[in-house]
Amino acid sequence: MKKTKIDWCDSTINCVYGCPNGCKYCYGNVMNKRFHFCKNWNIPEWKPEHLKEFYSKKPKSIFIDSMSDIGTWKEEWFNAVAKAISDNPQHRYIALTKRFDRLMDMFLRFTPPIEIFIGISVTTQANANAATLVHRFHNTMPDFYSIEPILQSITIPDDAIPKTLIIGAETGNRKGKVVPQKEWIDRLVRQADEHNSIVFMKESLRSLMGNDFRQDELLWRV
Repeated sequence: MKKTKIDWCDSTINCVYGCPNGCKYCYGNVMNKRFHFCKNWNIPEWKPEHLKEFYSKKPKSIFIDSMSDIGTWKEEWFNAVAKAISDNPQHRYIALTKRFDRLMDMFLRFTPPIEIFIGISVTTQANANAATLVHRFHNTMPDFYSIEPILQSITIPDDAIPKTLIIGAETGNRKGKVVPQKEWIDRLVRQADEHNSIVFMKESLRSLMGNDFRQDELLWRV
């Protein structure tokens, strides 16, 4: 288990490295080029030796797929991680995906039920619209949206605003990097406040937001 600079969790455990989603701004891909976690970032690799990291006694909030997308895992990988989670209820677990539909299919098939805070990665209006259609179809609301990096102005449908919004700007020096406008963030905050949702801004927004910078208490803090 690794301590992390991710400011909305305590630690990360990664049993899978790599992701086929092909996001141009992918932090994991940048790190893989430096540290060579897997041979080809677009082809996820299973690292079962990390399962033992779940068996620590001190309660923590743990992000379980910071170097992959859990919705793209093979089902046997998901089941092995779910078993480790089931064995260690002292922690609180967070997962993030762009494949909420497939993740819910695997999640619902695993027994006994496990508790994970599930978020959908949203960076554009098209992402938000697609996510809304998916969780309407499943009649299940994700626990949070991770709007990071925010790449354009986004409006979430009123019936699709989750309990928590995590919002962040693109970091790094990518050519074509998007610098958000304060109005984009303000609009999302107004929507969240209208629905009594939690707002957690990443440190990447502190200078942009000034006195409006905000980090509400998260549901999974221990």
